[in-house]
Amino acid sequence: MMTFLLITVAGLGALLVVGAGSPIVARLVQRYTEQIDVNAGLEGGGQAIGYAERLLIYVFVLADAPTAIGFLVTAKSIFRFGDVTGKDKRKLAEYIIIGTLTSFAYAVTASYGIRLLLRLIG
Repeated sequence: MMTFLLITVAGLGALLVVGAGSPIVARLVQRYTEQIDVNAGLEGGGQAIGYAERLLIYVFVLADAPTAIGFLVTAKSIFRFGDVTGKDKRKLAEYIIIGTLTSFAYAVTASYGIRLLLRLIG
């Protein structure tokens, strides 16, 4: 019975971190969204990236591998910032940084909260 409870809490935690993170992050960066052309990339691409990065953060936290989060930040930085260099893309670069840091902060905080809950239960 305890295993079922732990699996259920872990699954609900994943939904909280990954799924609920999207509207929360969107709301927090909404004032910046109005200042740039967010439709320049793939439709829903940013949201899909956010889901993936929050899921990876959740897995890394539950696996007690927080240093892997640093590699995720580095990899995302390398891939994204090659596309947003130059004065004319400064707003886009700042928007990406704000969105990424907001998403990461939410995911890390929520993931450690779920991890603590799992430890208290188990």
